[in-house]
Amino acid sequence: MAKRTRLKFQAANEFGSALSKAAAYSLTEADILKDGYQFVKLSTGKLLTLPAASLDLDGIVVRVTCAHANDGVYVSGGFGGGGASYDTVQPGAYCTVDFWCNGTYWYALSSNVKAAVA
Repeated sequence: MAKRTRLKFQAANEFGSALSKAAAYSLTEADILKDGYQFVKLSTGKLLTLPAASLDLDGIVVRVTCAHANDGVYVSGGFGGGGASYDTVQPGAYCTVDFWCNGTYWYALSSNVKAAVA
């Protein structure tokens, strides 16, 4: 068993068990609210799709750690309501980004995430 780092321990304590994905995955509202998944680890250049923002997700933070530069996080309608041009972010290799929902939109909370128009 690999030795836990302090950061991994802190993340596990704050966000519960990590959902590790090596394939494209659509996170559902039930994954977050019922199963408690708020910490997702992506690998091998895959795309995570967040559920549509809703009042049930108001105040929820999903922490995503990317192992590959091509890993991405997608939300329909764009982050912050920016539309389809702002629907995907790529945090970068070995970066962790918090995605926060205000009940209407998702926001990427990190200085590592740059806005890019498709």
